[in-house]
Order: sequence, then C-alpha cells, then structure tokens
Amino acid sequence: RDWILSRILWLGGLQPGLNQGGDVDSFRRFIYIHGTPDDQPMGEPASHGCIRMRNTDVITLFERVPVATPVTIVE
Repeated sequence: RDWILSRILWLGGLQPGLNQGGDVDSFRRFIYIHGTPDDQPMGEPASHGCIRMRNTDVITLFERVPVATPVTIVE
C-alpha cells in the first residue's frame, strides 16, 4: 500500500497519448507528488506511479509551488 500522509501535488500530463488522455492520463489516474511515511525507502520504485517524498519535504514544496507550475520528471 502507498500511504499518502501529508500534501499532494496532483499531476496532469501535457503530452497526448503519453500522459494525457485515454488510459494514460496522469490526472485521471490520480498520479501525485506526495508525502510518505518516514520508514519507507526513498530512491527506489515502490509506488503506483506517484513520486514519493518525505513529508517535511513535500510540505515545503507544496507551500512554494503555485498551481499549474510546469513539472518535468526525468528518470
């Protein structure tokens, strides 16, 4: 289970067929940047598509990033 314990930044894709629309739509699939328990490992895949951060870090990010800020996620 991927617990969400603090803030979420809900992601919406901009690339049709890749992360926007149909079965790949990030927003409709509830893909977030979100806080996770401190006992969970970071830096390794363990989510259902989300970007997991420490709660204190995602709270700070949430307070600093306005709605509709473009986000680029790279591997």
